[in-house]
Amino acid sequence: MNNEFENHYVLADMLLELEIALRECGVWECDQPSLEALASVEPFCIDTMDFSQWLRFVMIERFKSILEAGATLPTRCQISPMAAEAFKLYSHGHVSRIVKVIDNIDDHLNRQNQG
Repeated sequence: MNNEFENHYVLADMLLELEIALRECGVWECDQPSLEALASVEPFCIDTMDFSQWLRFVMIERFKSILEAGATLPTRCQISPMAAEAFKLYSHGHVSRIVKVIDNIDDHLNRQNQG
C-alpha cells in the first residue's frame, strides 16, 4: 500500500475517533451554522460559530472532502492548541480525549512534512 493511501486511511480513522469523542462529550449535536457563518474568513470561524461547530461542520467536512477526492493531505496542522483553549472551561472528562485526538491529527499531518 502506498504511503499517501495509508495516510488517508489513518486520517479517516482519526476523524471517526474525533466524532465519537465529540458525541461522548455532548458537543456533536450543535446547531448547523448558517451559510454566512460558514463563509467566515477568520481562523476557526471564531467570529461566527462555536469551536465545536467549526470542528463538525468545517474541519471534519473539509477533511472528508479531501479523503473522498483522494487529494493530497495538508502537511501543516495546528488545531490542538485552539481545541485546548476552546474546551478549557468544560469539566466533562471526555474533553481531554477530544484534545488528544486533535493533537494526534496534528501530529499525523505534520509528520508528512518531515518525511
